[in-house]
Amino acid sequence: MMKALSTIVAASVLFFSMGSPATGETVSVKTDRPHQSVQDQTTVKQRSFNMLQAAYQTQISLSSKERTKSEMKRILAPYFTDDMADIYLKHNAVKGQKQFIVYGTDFPIFSIPFFSYGPETKLKDKGDKRIIYQFFEKTDEGPVSYDNHYEAVTLTKTGGKWKVSSITESIEEPK
Repeated sequence: MMKALSTIVAASVLFFSMGSPATGETVSVKTDRPHQSVQDQTTVKQRSFNMLQAAYQTQISLSSKERTKSEMKRILAPYFTDDMADIYLKHNAVKGQKQFIVYGTDFPIFSIPFFSYGPETKLKDKGDKRIIYQFFEKTDEGPVSYDNHYEAVTLTKTGGKWKVSSITESIEEPK
């Protein structure tokens, strides 16, 4: 019993400490605004990551039941520009029995990438836009195979709020 409790406590400590910078550790953020402090840059990065994770969950929520396309667009609106929501729905919403639904897939199109949100996920802050990206190494294991590439999400400020304005894939690092 004591060994099982120790294992659970150790697993919990590891789980809750993953992804959090250790005391004194800094987070690297590439910025075109050198006047920002490391603290501000870290906050910008974390807020951007949180927003992307919420946007991803919103996309996932569209697979829970059939809806009209206008209802889907309304659900995406807090996180995606109108144009990006239209592009996403054009490629992912399919006709169900009565309305539309987005089915899950191992290779989603125009979806928030499967970022690690760790040190591998980078942010370039360009003032009026932010580019969050990550390099993915070639793999041919599992149901999906791909070559070395970068996946990127561009956020732009729309109506005073940051929104996803593009989702891209490239063999070159985003600029």
